[in-house]
Amino acid sequence: MTVCGEHCCAQWAAALSPQNIQSVHSVVFSASHFFWGFWALIQAKYSTIEFDFLGYAVLRFNQYFQMKPQVIGLQAPE
Repeated sequence: MTVCGEHCCAQWAAALSPQNIQSVHSVVFSASHFFWGFWALIQAKYSTIEFDFLGYAVLRFNQYFQMKPQVIGLQAPE
């Protein structure tokens, strides 16, 4: 491994604190709720499948808005 590679790996490992991992986890889950909520709205309009897409969208957006304050309050790693 090159010197730069070793240095970069050391920086990456140092950034993987439990708090940083939890922050990334929260952001990814929040984005997932928003994405699936938006997808369900599109499906509610265009899908021919018998499913309560609108109800599913409401569930996912509720989860997104429940997590949003937590995600907004996160501090970026230094």
